[in-house]
Amino acid sequence: MNKKVPQTLILFVLLISGIKNTYSQKHVETQNVLWTRYYLKVKLNDNYHIKEEIDTRKYLFPWRQNQFLTRTLIERKLTPNWSISTGMAYSHIATPNDPDSPITGNFSELRPLIELTYNQKLSSKYILNHRYWSEFRFFEQPDDTFDFSTCRMRYKLELNYAPNTKITFKAFDEIFLNIGGQTTKLFDQNRYGLSAQYMPLKNLGFELGYLNWYQKRASGIDFYNRHLVRLTIHQTINLKKQKT
Repeated sequence: MNKKVPQTLILFVLLISGIKNTYSQKHVETQNVLWTRYYLKVKLNDNYHIKEEIDTRKYLFPWRQNQFLTRTLIERKLTPNWSISTGMAYSHIATPNDPDSPITGNFSELRPLIELTYNQKLSSKYILNHRYWSEFRFFEQPDDTFDFSTCRMRYKLELNYAPNTKITFKAFDEIFLNIGGQTTKLFDQNRYGLSAQYMPLKNLGFELGYLNWYQKRASGIDFYNRHLVRLTIHQTINLKKQKT
């Protein structure tokens, strides 16, 4: 394995540690959530792919809808390690964000986005993934229009360990920052977790994991600490012409 630790990894760890120490004394509300996700990847050719996600999120105790989310992206492979994607996400949230309260309203959000990924191969079994993500958030208004709110920047660092071709273990940490627009808070949230992905078929499998979601609330001084179980169905459709 490569013994050189990337500078971005060191800076990332220091940033996360600083944020959590700064806000450790604030009021934190704990919630438990189940995410179920369908992830489809359509390979058009060697360089272009379409990625589609359908994600349903529900509170566990009590059982109640939290959020429905879809993303559609087209990905362009730039080099063997670098890829760029662009597309649109749609989010529909049930309010309030309190599992013990009945649903009193809903609001939608549109997010044009761009994604840059770099896969850093450390050895034959270990890969370090870097994902840089910018999304432009437009919130639904009472007259059914959408107004720009803020640009949210995301950086995700993920370590993958694949002992064989069917199983992959993952550990990740992701930071979310708000920039510009109507935002009054720089730090938005931090997510970290572990998962195991099993692909019994080359183009079909599933992933089960735990994710901790630490998010700053609208008050600016309070936080959500969400414990999530996430189940993902992975499917790949290959439309690439096979060589004969």
